[in-house]
Amino acid sequence: MSNDINNLLIYLIDDDPMSNFVNTKLIHKILPNVEVVAFLRSTDALVDLRDILKVKPKMIFLDLNMPIMNGWDFMEEFKKMGLEIEIVILSSSNMLEDKLRAINNKQVKDYIVKPLSKDVLNNLFDKTSKD
Repeated sequence: MSNDINNLLIYLIDDDPMSNFVNTKLIHKILPNVEVVAFLRSTDALVDLRDILKVKPKMIFLDLNMPIMNGWDFMEEFKKMGLEIEIVILSSSNMLEDKLRAINNKQVKDYIVKPLSKDVLNNLFDKTSKD
């Protein structure tokens, strides 16, 4: 795995605080030097992205089913910003319709059905470091 990915910023956007906690711990087990910022509302993440005076995240893990602004709505707003940040859908939805919609979205790098696992993360980070 490349060192490039080891000193990066990753956003987790999920309305479940326990998922954010567990996924942060899991990411840190694999990449201890990565900074992870978790958001419970996608609207808060958009505000932070608009104010990108700090380091831009390399990757966003995005839940689809959230109140106020779901993951699809987030991606519509995110697209308008013109930022080049990889989005990984991390959802409990195993629906083919959601997977196809994600695959056909150029912003989406991968679609992962929860729970996130060490193997899945290793494969994802290995692919990212080769890009």
